Amino acid sequence: MFKFEIVDNFLNNEDFNELCSVKLKNIKNTEIGIYHNIIYKNGHTVVDCLSEKFVKRLFDNYHNKTIKLLEKLNQKKVDLYEYSDFCIIESGANFKFPIHADTTDKLLSGVVYLKPKNNEGTVLYDNKKGENRKEIEWKQNRALFFSRLENNTYHSFRGDNKSSRIVLVCNLMTTNKRGVCEAEGINYPMSKIKEFLNSYFHRFLKKVF
Repeated sequence: MFKFEIVDNFLNNEDFNELCSVKLKNIKNTEIGIYHNIIYKNGHTVVDCLSEKFVKRLFDNYHNKTIKLLEKLNQKKVDLYEYSDFCIIESGANFKFPIHADTTDKLLSGVVYLKPKNNEGTVLYDNKKGENRKEIEWKQNRALFFSRLENNTYHSFRGDNKSSRIVLVCNLMTTNKRGVCEAEGINYPMSKIKEFLNSYFHRFLKKVF
């Protein structure tokens, strides 16, 4: 199993409650809504469902925490950091996202379970076949972090068929994909082709708002 970190009570009470109260668009049980809220190192923001002020507060409160997690999980990628994405994702009760690995622009992948009180967590695997299945149980304000690796860090998630699943995805990001490939020791052109093909596959699985 690949390296990961679980942090309970990751968000302070004020931030957790405000994130849980964010108003999102209505989605069907089989759909997913994705809302990116980006902040760059220079403080510039590009927001979707959160205010600029709130995004800057999230950055101030959690950037050092996430950088330290990246240092622990993959020291080679720390200097590649360019921006943070505080992404709110709501997936319908019957939505399923199959086994996959994250794209190279994600230096650190993090998910914080927001609401409801009970739902399905995140499932980790040794490989794309789904071997050695390990579920990170859903618990409000529990965070799961890992740093993606090629042909590794496979995971999936799904709804519990009862209610929508709302999470904060807290990612440290880069545009330097070549640098990521060098850090991971993988072929950059082949990685680009693989991600290009995967993007077509994912279009059939989700509706992005």
